[in-house]
Amino acid sequence: MKIDVLQVESEEKNEFEIKYNDTLQYKAKLPFISINEPLNLEKLRSIKILDVNGNEIYTTDYKYIENFKEEFIPMKFLITGSQKFNQLLFTSDKNIIKIYYEEKAIWDNRYVIEINDKQYFCYSIEDGYIRHFPIYDGEIQIGEALKSNIVVDAKDEYCCYLKDGYESISDGIVALLLYLDRSEYSSSYLVNKSYNLSKKYSYNKTNKYYDKEWVKNNFGDEFYKKVDENVKLIKEKFKHPLKTYEEQWNSMPEKNKKILQFVLIAPWAIIFIVLLIVLIGILFSS
Repeated sequence: MKIDVLQVESEEKNEFEIKYNDTLQYKAKLPFISINEPLNLEKLRSIKILDVNGNEIYTTDYKYIENFKEEFIPMKFLITGSQKFNQLLFTSDKNIIKIYYEEKAIWDNRYVIEINDKQYFCYSIEDGYIRHFPIYDGEIQIGEALKSNIVVDAKDEYCCYLKDGYESISDGIVALLLYLDRSEYSSSYLVNKSYNLSKKYSYNKTNKYYDKEWVKNNFGDEFYKKVDENVKLIKEKFKHPLKTYEEQWNSMPEKNKKILQFVLIAPWAIIFIVLLIVLIGILFSS
């Protein structure tokens, strides 16, 4: 099974389409940070998963008390062997899904999907232009999510391959990927008509869960080919910029144009007013 979580809107909102085997299954809305709105922690923690008609399927609940109790003591995991962070509950008529980040020891951490009281573990490994998330049922790898480190027009994309027989946890995978995007990949600070290319590597105890050939051996290399094509495309654009200043200006949202105009004009207006006042003062004093 293939699960795609694709960002389709990034300008003043974060909206996603979720596809199961290339068929649209859900839509999702994540919080967007705006300098024009007051800070609302409740809104920043919310994730809405909707059906294709826009009806809300999953509601989210940030576990304030549980999170406070777990996170209050720094590095509690050194004593207890486990410490949970940012627990978020997704609830629907069919499923209760809890997602959280767990520290077990120094350099030993994982994400946990609890779906209807059954746990699955997800580990994070950076390997070049792709971030890998092997997913385990106990000691058996049952899937792997992939996140490209290439972001075009401020839109994130995730893909997860899941072995046969585990289709029932697909909603849990979606919840995890949206949780990751909200926690680590908010595009609120990026702009459309932009390219973000980064190459990263990670080395810790979780690397033992990473088989770099697992996806290719079980599902092919389609995702890898797409990433390679995007890398070549963006590197070529970096070599030969396509946009003139006029093109960049024309592609900018009107609100951003007004802000930029104010930032550029305001200092000169202030200087002009100050000089005018000084000049008038000199004239009257003479």
